[in-house]
Amino acid sequence: MTKHLLFIFLPLLITACNPAAPAEEADTEAAVTPRAVVTVGRVQTDTVTDVLELRAVSAYPAKDVLRATVTGYVLAPAPVPGQTVRAGQTVFTLQTKEARTLHLDQITGDPKLRFSGIIRIPSPRGGVLATVDKLAGDYVQDGEQLAMVYDQSRFGFVLDVPVTQLRYVRTGQRCRITLPDGRVLPGRVAEVLPAADLAAQVQRYTVRSVGPAPQLPENVTVTVELDKTAPYPATTLPRSAVLTDETQTSFWVMRLLNDSTAVKVPVQPGQEQPGGRIEIKSPRFSPQDRILVTGNYGLDDTAAVKMER
Repeated sequence: MTKHLLFIFLPLLITACNPAAPAEEADTEAAVTPRAVVTVGRVQTDTVTDVLELRAVSAYPAKDVLRATVTGYVLAPAPVPGQTVRAGQTVFTLQTKEARTLHLDQITGDPKLRFSGIIRIPSPRGGVLATVDKLAGDYVQDGEQLAMVYDQSRFGFVLDVPVTQLRYVRTGQRCRITLPDGRVLPGRVAEVLPAADLAAQVQRYTVRSVGPAPQLPENVTVTVELDKTAPYPATTLPRSAVLTDETQTSFWVMRLLNDSTAVKVPVQPGQEQPGGRIEIKSPRFSPQDRILVTGNYGLDDTAAVKMER
């Protein structure tokens, strides 16, 4: 009986004589707790502008349709799509069906014959042939469409502005046109069209590039940026420093409280600027504040972190 009691109380006696053992185990567990490896950045003051970003579509508002003025045949050579023409240049040559029947083209050298049956169709203005509907040898009726000429000097973009944003757009205003290939062209709001879309409630403007017009077809979608405000100084952070929820209604950053702890700070972001920085409207950070730039995703408030060396 005495021997059994000794085996029962011996572990309790050892634990009582060594009270520091649980504390050492806790310290060991804390030492091996993983910490997020992060990098930090600081706020800086940049000159920013509140920008209105809208979509526009390329268009040739000035178009000339070349039509046959007589019934007859198209003579060679016929033009091809994409060909550049000058104002007054002969684009099509027609021969009337009567002239072809009487073979007047073989006796046009007779000075007594004033009608040869050859009719020339010139272009009313310079431009490029967008479409060619008839080829050499085709029979055409009077008034039938032969081709369409686009006036390249009038090339522009049709900009749809929501009626709620009309106060930010005016004729003569400078803008930036971003093409699908990434090129950015300086532009200007040229005219306002007198009709608005009833269903979409948008007002249409014509935007033209300042300088040589780009060689683009119709119906190419581009991005037009207009400045809503004059440039002003503002505090900015790298875009990767600003976190948000799934609905993008709450925004925050992770700020270092000390070398090993990061706290969650709600922020009100502003406009995203070129170069990957975003305006921070509130709160006001000091240049000494260290904001997590990488490794901040998924961290809770007062998270344990480790700065990357």
